[in-house]
Amino acid sequence: MLPIAIGAVILSAFTLNLSEFPQILRLRIGSLLESAFALFREDATWVYEPFTSALDISYAALLNLFTGISPVVLAVGLLCLLGYFRGLKLALLGLVTFIWVVATGLWEYTVETLAFMLVGVGAAFILGIIVGMIGAIGPRINAAVNIFLDSLQAFPAFAYLVPAVFLFGMGNTAALVVTVIYSLPPLARMTSLGLRTASEDTIEAAISAGANPRQLLFGVKLPLARNSIQAGTNQLIMYAIAMATMAAMVGAAGLGAPVWSGLSRLAFGDALEGGIALVLIAILIDRASDPSGRNTTVFKTRVSGASAQILRSLWGRPWGKGHYYLLTFVAAVLASQLHRGTWQDFSDPPWGVLVNLREPADAFVLWLTLNWGPVLEDVSNFVQTYGLNVLADFFGSIPWYVVVVATVVIGYVLVGRIASLLLGAGVMFIGAFGMWQETVETMAVVSTSIGVVVLIGFPLGILMAMSDPVARVLRPVLDVMQALPVYLLIIPAVMLLGIGEVAAVLATAIAAVPPLIRYTNAALRGADPEVVEAATMFGATPGQILRQVRIPLGLKTIAIGLNQAILMSLVMAVVSAMIGAPGLGSSILTSVLKADLAIGFEAGLAMFLLAVIIDRLFNGATNYLAEARHSAGSPEKE
Repeated sequence: MLPIAIGAVILSAFTLNLSEFPQILRLRIGSLLESAFALFREDATWVYEPFTSALDISYAALLNLFTGISPVVLAVGLLCLLGYFRGLKLALLGLVTFIWVVATGLWEYTVETLAFMLVGVGAAFILGIIVGMIGAIGPRINAAVNIFLDSLQAFPAFAYLVPAVFLFGMGNTAALVVTVIYSLPPLARMTSLGLRTASEDTIEAAISAGANPRQLLFGVKLPLARNSIQAGTNQLIMYAIAMATMAAMVGAAGLGAPVWSGLSRLAFGDALEGGIALVLIAILIDRASDPSGRNTTVFKTRVSGASAQILRSLWGRPWGKGHYYLLTFVAAVLASQLHRGTWQDFSDPPWGVLVNLREPADAFVLWLTLNWGPVLEDVSNFVQTYGLNVLADFFGSIPWYVVVVATVVIGYVLVGRIASLLLGAGVMFIGAFGMWQETVETMAVVSTSIGVVVLIGFPLGILMAMSDPVARVLRPVLDVMQALPVYLLIIPAVMLLGIGEVAAVLATAIAAVPPLIRYTNAALRGADPEVVEAATMFGATPGQILRQVRIPLGLKTIAIGLNQAILMSLVMAVVSAMIGAPGLGSSILTSVLKADLAIGFEAGLAMFLLAVIIDRLFNGATNYLAEARHSAGSPEKE
């Protein structure tokens, strides 16, 4: 029935010469959903109020606890925990982070972020473990759970904010709910994987020993899945901090607030101060929660003399690093009690704000405008004229039914009959949601950005693979770029190019280029050494080996990196809408700010369908080319 319906609609559109998507096919699903949510909000508060109340109470309690503790004691306590469990180097990074937030006057925001993260991560951890355990029950249940998790992760992150604001209003409640929902899928997946791949021999031994199902789960399977759960927890935390900063758009407390405020006022210095703090905290949390991280402390100072003998007798064990950290913490507590004063008030210290980037940032923008303004304007005009305008005209000139037919035909070749029909239906649904023109605009921005990404990322990936010193320089830069909350990337774009579509292209390219660089480097370095050695023995030059051996062998991996760059460009569509990018992202952003659930859901669903269609077709093309290359390289059988 589906191919017949699609064919009938396309035939009628072609006959009637309908280049624009016909309004008769418009589905007002957003309005229906908005009505359903309104009814749910009025009559079913008992479903979500216990959960949201628990989040609110937990956040308020933690925030009161942290603000009630001396900032000196809180900071030293956290640093000692970092040093003891993760090593002195990470504790020093934590010290740098605390110095920065105090020097820039961001202590209160940092404490709010800490409380917000603990509550959001804690709730997401519990729910993620539960969902993962449900998925591990059996293959069919796991398949259903995976579909649910795929939907959560494929839906645009910003689109989560729309129903949350509609149900809970602006503020921390909506932000916490969205953070929990957005960040639990990685942990749920890894928990399910760990439980399903637990050692069968160990499980059989436990059953033989008389373990009941509860003992088997909590005493055997979960401990065996510990490494998978730790890896999932690390990803959960990174997802949570990304969403927690995005949620500043809807009034969430924390470091996202000064960044968002600075961006909205074009106060780049203020945004940079909060952005640097977020980068430091993101790196700190990532390293602290990394399951492969080890305590690498080299702090081996020895204590000798009578005092050491007394301490040994008091503790009853040899003097160790734990005692140093404990002694440091006790000293901080005593100092805070014995020497009370304004020096402990990090939110309003007597020395004032030591670092203020507002004036330097404004001066830099002025210098850039005066000295490089004409050059940047020429670049901007070139990208606008020969990139954005050309692609927008190209995509806009293609009738919708041609896009549907092309999707089905190409999909039939690349992914099969059933999948191609579903992809064609997805294209039709984008139009039926009233988002055809917005999708055209989004495709123009994304395509231009990907062109910039390829021009920059592919050569840098090659350079990184060919030179170890370059790799050592680029690797930490890429780490920082990928640890950044995505909407911080619009700061350098606006500073260079101002507000507009070209700045949105630059911000999108900055966000999307790291995966292509990393995958290109990995592909070229991972080329079969025997093939490379054989080419060398036949006298091939390094350039020939690169072009004719390494790149062809690593083409599939490079394609994966390009696919990741495309998906990241779609993620950036909403973020870049903050600085003037049109399309689906602009519709989602407007719906968040106006709490318009109908437009938000339709635009979010259109973005979801667009991402799925591009992903499936791109992966299909990659596999098709790989199979064709393999067939061409294989000797024919007689």
